Amino acid sequence: MQEEREHEFVYKNPKTFVMGGDMGDIIYHLLFIKKLGGNKFHLDPSGGHKDAKTNGYIRAGYIQNGNGQPGKFDLNKALFLLPLLKQQSYLQDVDLYSGDPIDAWMHYDAHGGEFHKDDLGIKNLTWFHAKKYNLTLDELQDPWLEVPGVRDISKDRNIVVNRTLRYRGNDNFYHFQRDLINEKAIFVGLLDEYKDFVAKYHTTKVPFVVTNDCLELAQVIKGCDRFIGNGSLAASIAIGLGLQITYEFCHHASHYMFERDNFQVF
Repeated sequence: MQEEREHEFVYKNPKTFVMGGDMGDIIYHLLFIKKLGGNKFHLDPSGGHKDAKTNGYIRAGYIQNGNGQPGKFDLNKALFLLPLLKQQSYLQDVDLYSGDPIDAWMHYDAHGGEFHKDDLGIKNLTWFHAKKYNLTLDELQDPWLEVPGVRDISKDRNIVVNRTLRYRGNDNFYHFQRDLINEKAIFVGLLDEYKDFVAKYHTTKVPFVVTNDCLELAQVIKGCDRFIGNGSLAASIAIGLGLQITYEFCHHASHYMFERDNFQVF
């Protein structure tokens, strides 16, 4: 079934999309769903399970039959994302996937197949997604996330920082810009990430901002002008909102960079 769908919807008009993680990838995919006209978007909490045969993401039924391994995406992450997804006007029906027929299984249809295998090592997500969907990079410069309201933490702190434990590279920037970060930044994400960041870079003046769901996280990020950090959900939201990005390059995850003029890499 999935093998037959690999290239079909590039030439059609998909209206029902399903995706199963991970969280940052889902935010990036919204750009392409919007460009394709949007409509129904369902999250599959079992969708983070890789099927080596199809290079796709298999459904809950396969997991129950013992043919898959637990993935990173789960129900808690899906529920965390839903409040933000439900604010996107181009998504008329946002819910958890219940097995209904779909037009585009996003993680397989976008990540699988020839573009992923041949080009992912030298290109980024934006490039091969655009190629897959017959779009141009010029179409991808504008912000695509719709976030009602803003949560201003401090009028003096217009930089938002997040550094996850994944996708790490050269961290000299944090050392060199410690004073700037201490004076102008807030930190979002997980408490363990915050503690690790403060311990490494002595940024004890940076406040940690707690957010209860993805919409709250986006409202905090929207209140800032610039994002500093590595590949993460917070980074994808900042890019989706059009913030200036100062991005920590990771040599084994270069595909998470983004084609945009205000995207800088260190």
